[in-house]
Amino acid sequence: MNISGNAPFHEILRQVNGLTIPESPHDDEHTRYAMLELINNSLRAHREKGIKEKIRTELKVEDDILNISITDKGGGFDISRLPFNIRKPADEIDTNSNSFQLYREKNQYKRFGMGLIVAKRLFPVFDINFYDESGKDIPYNPEKVVGTRIDMKIRWNNA
Repeated sequence: MNISGNAPFHEILRQVNGLTIPESPHDDEHTRYAMLELINNSLRAHREKGIKEKIRTELKVEDDILNISITDKGGGFDISRLPFNIRKPADEIDTNSNSFQLYREKNQYKRFGMGLIVAKRLFPVFDINFYDESGKDIPYNPEKVVGTRIDMKIRWNNA
């Protein structure tokens, strides 16, 4: 699914809700919500920077594993500025900590990474990477990063 940065959100919501997600023991609504949160982050970056390229969202099931990849060209972001360490296990991220609350207030309760946390808590495999013009993964550098790629995986059956 390719999403235009200027697509109205209700149209994106319709597309995501229309996706056929294979029957599973997991709540499809949680999967859709996590995807929408991350797509919304990418949309915001594309719109703020006037980027015309589309946001690429891929879903596939292989060997009973649901793989979701979201790739944008929004220029990435400095993960060290989040009020938590996104590289830590999800159960170690305290959204009630004082630093998290101060970060929320500073940003008028917007842009505080909850979409990242929701996805990280749902998907046992959650990787966030930044890439350069050639598509090569690189550490975040505002002058070199072209975009963000998030890859998530979850076992799709209990077998």
